[in-house]
Amino acid sequence: MSGTASLVHNLPASGDSNHRGLHSCKLFLIVLKFHCILLFLVKNSRRVADNEPLLRFREAKKVLGDVYGELKDNVAELEGVYKEIKENDFVSAEQREEIEAIRDSIKTIMDTFQRDNMKVVFFGRTSNGKSTTINAMLHEKVLPQGMGHTTCCFLQVEGSEDEVGHLQLDDNPQKIDMKMLGKIGHALSDENSDLPAMGQDSLLRVFHPKQTESGECRLLQNDVVILDSPGVDLSPEFDSWIDKHCLDADVFVLVSNAESTLTQAEKNFFLRVAKKLSKPNVFILNNRWDASAAETENIEDVKKQHLTRFRQFLVDELEVCSEREVNDRIFFVSSREVLESRLKARGLVQKAYQAEGHGTRALEFQNFERHFEQCISRSAIHTKFEAHNRRAHEMIGKMRLNLNSVLTSAAEQRSKLQNELNEATRTFNECRVNFTQFEKAYREQTEQLRAEVHLKVSADFFEEISRLDAIIDRFDQPFDGSSSGMAKYKQDLAIFVDKCLSSDLEARCTGGLMSRIWNLENDMFRKFQTKINFILTPLKFSEYVTKILAEPYQNKLEEVWRYRAPFKFSICVDVPALVNDFHEDLEFRFTFGLHAMIRRIIAYRSGQPVTAINTNLLTPLSLKAQAEKNVVRDADASAAAEEQAMMTQMVLTSAAFLANGSLGVLVIGGIVYKAVGWRVIAVGGAAYAGLYAWERMRWNSSAKEQHLKEQFRSHLAARMQQVSTAHTHHCETQAIREMDQVFDGLKSTVGGVHREMKNDLDTQKTQIDAVDSTIRTLGTIKGKAVFLLRNLEQFASSYLRSDSPSSP
Repeated sequence: MSGTASLVHNLPASGDSNHRGLHSCKLFLIVLKFHCILLFLVKNSRRVADNEPLLRFREAKKVLGDVYGELKDNVAELEGVYKEIKENDFVSAEQREEIEAIRDSIKTIMDTFQRDNMKVVFFGRTSNGKSTTINAMLHEKVLPQGMGHTTCCFLQVEGSEDEVGHLQLDDNPQKIDMKMLGKIGHALSDENSDLPAMGQDSLLRVFHPKQTESGECRLLQNDVVILDSPGVDLSPEFDSWIDKHCLDADVFVLVSNAESTLTQAEKNFFLRVAKKLSKPNVFILNNRWDASAAETENIEDVKKQHLTRFRQFLVDELEVCSEREVNDRIFFVSSREVLESRLKARGLVQKAYQAEGHGTRALEFQNFERHFEQCISRSAIHTKFEAHNRRAHEMIGKMRLNLNSVLTSAAEQRSKLQNELNEATRTFNECRVNFTQFEKAYREQTEQLRAEVHLKVSADFFEEISRLDAIIDRFDQPFDGSSSGMAKYKQDLAIFVDKCLSSDLEARCTGGLMSRIWNLENDMFRKFQTKINFILTPLKFSEYVTKILAEPYQNKLEEVWRYRAPFKFSICVDVPALVNDFHEDLEFRFTFGLHAMIRRIIAYRSGQPVTAINTNLLTPLSLKAQAEKNVVRDADASAAAEEQAMMTQMVLTSAAFLANGSLGVLVIGGIVYKAVGWRVIAVGGAAYAGLYAWERMRWNSSAKEQHLKEQFRSHLAARMQQVSTAHTHHCETQAIREMDQVFDGLKSTVGGVHREMKNDLDTQKTQIDAVDSTIRTLGTIKGKAVFLLRNLEQFASSYLRSDSPSSP
């Protein structure tokens, strides 16, 4: 407060009305208030650190435990990510095994970490008051105490969450009733003959409730484990004691008898401890200092003597503290006074033992407890958690190296998959463009082929018409002039001619057109090197059509053409149907007769073969019957029959007019006679009569057959000319249909391959997305690892470094 008083002394004068002075005064008061608050916070934080040092251990244990918990979760998450990644992908077996090893290490450390506590070991000669001191610190009589050799083995007192305490042998998890402590752990008990033998280096664990009806035990509540030992003067074999029970101790408390001096046995024990442990924390309690109340002379000299011997032992012989620190390691107390005073305060005893100067000794004991708690907290935090902190650093470092390696491999894998995806996408797009070009070329060549088929089939059809004479002449079936024989002859002739025409046309059209298309294929192959050539021959087509797809899928196109039969035109002339209206005329008819000339005129005007005109045209009844018969047919046939009847009637009318008109005949005869003379008329008549006689003499069975074939050829040729366009169109349709079937098969196959390629692209994209997701997850885990490193640095700064509150 002297600093505050000096600040108040320097305040501006109250009478100063200057505005700057008033402003400075207000500012000074604000600074003063802030300074006071800061001093209060600093003192309060120091008081908390000084008065609650045991909480530092629990706090450090919780903080480091949280770090290990997060590290365990991160490693488990990383292990789960590695398990989802396929074998031999971008995580090696060694990397997986390394993470599994880190997981096992974390599990082992966390199992031991939960058992980490602050351990203090009490040593001293028999009856120096070790058990009494422990009971005084616990504010309760927990361990057996008394004169003589009381503790027969090591007794370890630790806190229990149970409401009722229990005992437990070190090598046996079975719980023993707390009432058996006096029989098992007391050297003077005569009721332990039926109990297990307890050697001096045996350990009996005493689990005392942390929370009792009279309150909670601060030491046990804050994870302090207290170990009481037999007297060091009972056995010189200290090494086994140290190895079994003292290597994990944070503080050693030597309970000495103030009525005597430090013995060599006590020194030897701690000298051996110092060889096994680096600078152990040692406190010396001069117990039974209440005996000094009866001594009025030389008591200060005795105290100085004890201090000198203890300083020499701690500083010079053990070398565990300095001259400045040794005053906080040596205390003169009376554990009996403190225990009974605390038991009385809790109402457990009526009267407490107190000698003169007990208040000073009680303050000394409290001072010991305060320094002891500070020392054991600092020591336990360093001895228990420094190694865990370093080990966590190492594991996080390994995990980060592992992660970096996997992330590098994952990035390379993603780059590889992306390159494959880009290449597959380019191939897919090229295949689509190629097929589009192929389809366009196919349409162009289809139209060109249609024109080629039209020209070729038309030419072949008309050429076959010109060859009808040769075909009909090959028909050598005997001729029968009877009615039934004539019908049979015409039917067989029609079938024979149909077979010859159909086979000849198929061979001529197919062979000639295929040769033409073969040449067209070669032209297309040279012309469209970057396009798709469309041809009908499957073998040649498959050689070039593989350019539509990439290499892995070309075998699918080969399957389209492997078992496909070569294309062949199917042509059916159907001669029987074409000659269905054929009417042969085997009666003798003079070529220049009136009837013959009328039929030729009608055939010319109607566009029908002359054999399709009825032979009985000059009979009125036959004309009527023919008209009635034609009425039954469709409208076009009826119109043709009516036209034929009109032409016949007109010719007959003209002939009758000439025959009945004598005046006209005389006039015409006179004109002809006058023009040419009778000689010419006579010669003409003789020639006409001679022609008639010649034809009549040659009219026999062979002439009738030849006349029938001639009539049949003429009739069929006229009909074939009429249907040539239909047959040509039919052949075009066959060729286009065949090409469409080929194209549809190819399109279906290519479409299936395109879908397969698209599915492969989707699969590759899914793989890339999975790798991206894995990289993001690994990046998140790596970030968590960096955060954990910061937490470990913060933990070291707060609890382990020299400037931390928990550091010595």
